[in-house]
Amino acid sequence: MTSDISSVWTAVLEIVKEELNTPSFKTWFEHTAPVELTDDGVFVVGVQNEFARAWLEERYTQRLSAAVSQVVGTDLCVRIVVDGTVPSEVAEVADTPYVVESTEAPELTPADSGDGDEYNPRFTFDSFVVGDSNAFARNAALAVAEQPGLKYNPLFLWGGPGLGKTHLLHAIAQYVNESFPHKKVLFVTAERFLNDFVDSVHAGTPNEFRRKYRSVDVLLLDDIQFLQKKEGIQEQFFNTFNELMQRGKAVVLASDRPPREINMEERFTSRFASGLPADIQPPNYETRLAILRQYVERENMPVDPDALSYVAEISTPNIREMEGAMNRIGAWLHLSKRPVVDVEMAREVLLTVFPDHSARPISLPSIQREVCRYYGISHTDLIGSKRSQNIVYPRQIAMYLARDLTDLSLPKIGDAFGGRDHTTVMHATAKIHKLMGVQRDVYNQIQTLTNQIRQKN
Repeated sequence: MTSDISSVWTAVLEIVKEELNTPSFKTWFEHTAPVELTDDGVFVVGVQNEFARAWLEERYTQRLSAAVSQVVGTDLCVRIVVDGTVPSEVAEVADTPYVVESTEAPELTPADSGDGDEYNPRFTFDSFVVGDSNAFARNAALAVAEQPGLKYNPLFLWGGPGLGKTHLLHAIAQYVNESFPHKKVLFVTAERFLNDFVDSVHAGTPNEFRRKYRSVDVLLLDDIQFLQKKEGIQEQFFNTFNELMQRGKAVVLASDRPPREINMEERFTSRFASGLPADIQPPNYETRLAILRQYVERENMPVDPDALSYVAEISTPNIREMEGAMNRIGAWLHLSKRPVVDVEMAREVLLTVFPDHSARPISLPSIQREVCRYYGISHTDLIGSKRSQNIVYPRQIAMYLARDLTDLSLPKIGDAFGGRDHTTVMHATAKIHKLMGVQRDVYNQIQTLTNQIRQKN
């Protein structure tokens, strides 16, 4: 029976996959599993958590029931349940209540993005490399794209330069254009918004300015911090923002800092934070490596795996700078006529790009020193035999950082922590990696320590 319902569900997923965008399918259906087919004609499907159950039940039950009936050849209905055996690999966007799609007839305005900045076709949800540092923001952006104006409104994306905020704005725009062609989407920078307003004042066409920005279904505004200390344009934007929100239109803002740190009146910043602020943290080593792998595959660049690991290790968190470094390596490869990029070439090319990291590899003593200082413990305790939680946890953190920031083998790391076995290091590394994915404070501690270690190395 299990094999029968499994084959039915596989066929159902093939049907659903043809009807949905790839990001939606991967997010909501890849980690589902058939549970049973009851005697009263109910096909039970298991998901990993309550959030996924509620989302699928509200949005896809009818579609799934139709697909199951099509495969089986008789009318069946689908019920979604939480099943603990289903792998919990999809991060929840939040524990906040979900919102179902509006049943009102759509406003049939033609899709139009020609008055805004153009989209980069490479910046889609499929091409966005997801890691611990950006999964929350990516999932929130996808949820907004799937339900414009009904989910997390406004969405406020923030993080340092080159971490992927603009990528997500482009991804939302292109997803909505593809999925809801009747909706009008506008993506602009804050600077463009300011220039459009100034032009309308000079031309005496304020109504045209208001029409452009207040008749859209989705407004995506990048670099909102650009409007600081510009009181006149802040008022114009606030009026636009309020009107769109009152009409249930989607607003997504991006900034290099959180709402509370933007130098505007409190009435502005509090509204920015009234929906869902989602931060993007600097990518860790694994995410940087995944981004670089995607880059060399896209560019068809022959790179030795060790060279790619080297670039990921020494790179700054800024993804644009990291890709710029790879562009430089690619040009060098072409001019030198060499068949492949090896570690020696990468080190030579990037010596002046990332001079600090290239010249001075991170040492394990520097990692231990910063961990001891951060958690207020002695080096003797860190490498000693004490098993109290206030010592074991920093010790595991230090082992994780040693594995992440150095090229040392597991046995050598174990030796540096009081002669511990390499399996102890493996256990510590796996535990901290898991905690980073479910506890934000652990992730933040790792990022803070990593930055401090790099700065003082």
